[in-house]
Amino acid sequence: MENLNMLTLGAGAGAGGSMGLLIFVVIMFVGMYFISIRPQKKQQQKRQEMLKEMSKGDKVVTLGGIKGVVASIDRDNKEVVVDCDGIYLTFDLNFIRRTTPVAAGATKPAADKAAEDNNENKNDAAKEDTKAEVSDDTKSVETETKEATEKVEDTKPADTDADSKEETK
Repeated sequence: MENLNMLTLGAGAGAGGSMGLLIFVVIMFVGMYFISIRPQKKQQQKRQEMLKEMSKGDKVVTLGGIKGVVASIDRDNKEVVVDCDGIYLTFDLNFIRRTTPVAAGATKPAADKAAEDNNENKNDAAKEDTKAEVSDDTKSVETETKEATEKVEDTKPADTDADSKEETK
């Protein structure tokens, strides 16, 4: 009789354990939804919006890394023609990685332009410093080369013809 009671108690504990397992699986699914599925849907919506807003003249980069300008878009067939320096290539619309609208590139805020000017000035100054260092290094190498050449010329024997005459005797 006691064995029967033990089996019944074990079965009751097992039912509670499977309920806990079910709750754990539900919590894992909800967690996976918020960690991976939801952000992926947002990214996909953003990409679809980008492709809808794409128009003729926009700069694009394909998945293969080809850069060009949109020449025409056929939304019915989901194709885009890209002008890559005079070469017209036809791509599937989904093959476009990113677009840069022409209007956005033309109207930059004044603060961005000032920051770009400062960066260009810094780059120019760095280039000039590098050129000065290279020219100083070049001058020192030329001086060392001249000095080494003079030393070699000083150590040459004065009369090589006399030595060769003695050897022939």
